[in-house]
Order: sequence, then structure tokens, then C-alpha cells
Amino acid sequence: MTARTAKLALAAAMTMGLALAGCATQPYGNSNSGYYGSQSSAYGNQPVRCNSCGVVQEVQQVYLQNNGSGGTLGAIIGAVAGGVLGNQVGKGDGRKAATVAGAVAGGVVGNQVGKRNSSDQVAWRIVVRLDDGRYATVTQRENPGLRQGDYVEVRGDRVYPR
Repeated sequence: MTARTAKLALAAAMTMGLALAGCATQPYGNSNSGYYGSQSSAYGNQPVRCNSCGVVQEVQQVYLQNNGSGGTLGAIIGAVAGGVLGNQVGKGDGRKAATVAGAVAGGVVGNQVGKRNSSDQVAWRIVVRLDDGRYATVTQRENPGLRQGDYVEVRGDRVYPR
């Protein structure tokens, strides 16, 4: 190896070292400026990463009761259908009585069918201990695919993995 090659290799190594030094970042939490700021959590001197981030404490599958609109809608449709069918029977006062009886019977049957078809819905209740020590409980219909110990962010009425 000649002296010139050795100098060129040394210069290249120093240039690469300086270039890589520009990529170095401070370890997490050693900065008092920027996004992390100088906030600390309620548990020691760990910085708060975001106001709505934390660790999943519990995930439970729950069932949400339907608001009952299926039974009401079924009763209305059944009453109309029963009234129309009852109107086709008899003449005069008999027709009126058959229309009323058909509407009542159709309403009762439609209500039961509507309730049966609008069953409870599956949801998930997620309890999160936020970085600042508070707890957040979110119930969402979508399966979050989370487990206890996962780090998440709570946005609105949903929990997202981080």
C-alpha cells in the first residue's frame, strides 16, 4: 500500500465517520425540547410521549344491547301488512273489524320477528393506563386485535396500536 493510498483510505474513513456522526440521535428522554417537552409522568421521571398514549391493562369481549328499533320497525311493518290483509276479508263492519284485528295481530307478530332479528352486537372494552397515570376505557365494535401490555393510542372512541 502506497502512502498516497493510505492517505486516501484515511480521508475516506474520516469522511464516513463524520457523515455517520450526523445521523446520531440522543437517547429517548434526554431532550428538554421538541415534542416530548419536559413533562414527566405521574410515575417517576419518565417523559410523557403523548397525551393519549398508554399501555393496555385489559381487553374484554362484551355485548351491546340493541336499541330496540328492530322490534318497533317490525311492529309497524306487521301492522300495515296485517291491516291490508284484514281489509280483504268481509264486507261493511266485518271488514273494519277484520282490518283492525289484522293490524293488531300483524303488529304483535312483526314486533316479535323484529326483536329476534336484531340481536345484541359484539364489541370490545379496552382499559388503557395512559402515560400520565390516568385510565381510559373505550368500548368499540371493531376487534382491536390487542393484548394486555400492548402500547396504544386512544383517539376519539377507538384504540390504535402504536
